[in-house]
Amino acid sequence: MDNLPEVERKTIEELKRMSARQAVSIEINPKKKPKITDSKFGGAPYWDLSMDYPQTEDGSLLMLLAQINLDELNREGKNVGNKLPRTGMLQFFINLDDVYGMDFDCHTDHEGRLEQNSFRVVYHKKIDYAVSAEEIKALGMPDSAKEEFDESPVWGEYGLDLKLKETYIGMDDYQFVEYFQHAAEAVGWKEVKQQKKEYYNYFSDEGDALFEELEPCGHWMLGYPYFTQYDPRESGGKMKKYSVQLFQMDSDYNDDNDYVMWGDAGVANFFISEEDLANEDFRDILYSWDCC
Repeated sequence: MDNLPEVERKTIEELKRMSARQAVSIEINPKKKPKITDSKFGGAPYWDLSMDYPQTEDGSLLMLLAQINLDELNREGKNVGNKLPRTGMLQFFINLDDVYGMDFDCHTDHEGRLEQNSFRVVYHKKIDYAVSAEEIKALGMPDSAKEEFDESPVWGEYGLDLKLKETYIGMDDYQFVEYFQHAAEAVGWKEVKQQKKEYYNYFSDEGDALFEELEPCGHWMLGYPYFTQYDPRESGGKMKKYSVQLFQMDSDYNDDNDYVMWGDAGVANFFISEEDLANEDFRDILYSWDCC
């Protein structure tokens, strides 16, 4: 970034200042062997045996994508602004189909909530630490730790490290053009006027520095979303109410291992409204993923 013209460098610095927020950064720790009640990606989920296990309308059991132990998150002081529930377990499930359980048509129920037929977000207010993994596994749900599924983006069971980190708005967030305009004006970049959607054309490196400095890749909760194509909320209308990034799972791989892969190196996001999150109501969720 030091090689950029001063006005471009200052614009990026202003974008960071304007959009900076603390969020929960999630990293896979291959050395951790998670238990049934731990935060993890994949594997067999924790489950309250008094509840019906999540399934599609045709009876297919959903697979655990991820679960976050909120007891631990709060105990370690990592619940940013106390926005997440203070106790319990938050889980994300998907159907094993060729679109990873995504509803491209965004069907709604009779109360206007987005339907969760082929995916599900489940919140357990209290965790029963006495329940055994064997009891839960007897329900017969798909387990990414035991089998290889062509339709699963998660290729195993992985323990997690959760940390608080600062993050910034990314270029594909539908709000970015407004942030860019305000940041450019704040630093006196006179050439930036009305062509908001062509913001990257103003940069000498065609926006590479914007991506490197701002783009919120990786796994997050309560941060800014990253997309490989476009923000599903940019269509406006009711979609804008899903203003909180509840959870982001990115493709995660290296030369030695492929842990997570959404299509062709894509990314998934789960969004919720501020009101529903404050009320611990996870019945209305926007789930989206895309890839290159």
